Amino acid sequence: MINYNRLGYEIKRDSTNFSIKISQKLKHPQQKFVHQIVYCILTENKLHLSKSARSLKENITLKKTIDQLSRNLNAFDEKQTVMQDYLSLVKQHTTEDCAVIAIDNSVIANPASRKLEALFQIRDGSTGEITQGYLTIEVAVLSESGKMPLPVYKKVFSAAEEGFVCETYENLCFLLSLSENFSPKCVRTLDRGFDTNDYNRYFLIRGEHFVICAKKNRNVIYNGKTCNIMDVALKHKGAYRMDFKDKSGKNVQCKMSCIPVRLCEFQTKNWC
Repeated sequence: MINYNRLGYEIKRDSTNFSIKISQKLKHPQQKFVHQIVYCILTENKLHLSKSARSLKENITLKKTIDQLSRNLNAFDEKQTVMQDYLSLVKQHTTEDCAVIAIDNSVIANPASRKLEALFQIRDGSTGEITQGYLTIEVAVLSESGKMPLPVYKKVFSAAEEGFVCETYENLCFLLSLSENFSPKCVRTLDRGFDTNDYNRYFLIRGEHFVICAKKNRNVIYNGKTCNIMDVALKHKGAYRMDFKDKSGKNVQCKMSCIPVRLCEFQTKNWC
């Protein structure tokens, strides 16, 4: 039988300890605010200030609690300090020299919204339709035990925002953040949306380990000749086999090979 009182106590204790660790360099009022926000997110699983205010159950009116949280949030300028303390915690649960960093670009579609700020046209990957919404970047590091994803970077942005440069610029910003906080030996894994010369150049210049799902129209240099990457792949049956289950639960056998090739634009560097 589950002791829910005990479970609730342990969750509250762990959230308090976590809040203290990521805000230990802040002043006491800021530490209290961080603890309140973390607790609200855990209890309500939402970021609405009204929901957060209700979960605190303070002995003041709900409006005053909302105003107080709003003022503290607007005045909070210690994001980098909290983030550095959080990254220090993440590194305690990862292998510094060979951690896997999962990187994914996605979208938040809001086709029916009329009031949200900076809405812009995006392509919804789940439906393939052009709608309105926001672009997102999510980065997580796999923990050493359990291979649990530990988030280390997340951003929501829009091309309609003031000061927006381009999506490539936003991606290079988070790659720079990874370079500053993680070893070049940590393997960056990215989907085919990152198969461009800008990102290849970034990794190769810094000597960082990376895996990118290549596009079918990618040309490479194999045995001194320029070939389409699919033609090179089809010449090899696969020296290694990996069994896994797809989204529908069906068992799938995947054969793989490691073939040394060179990128046409970076002929002095190997890309396997």
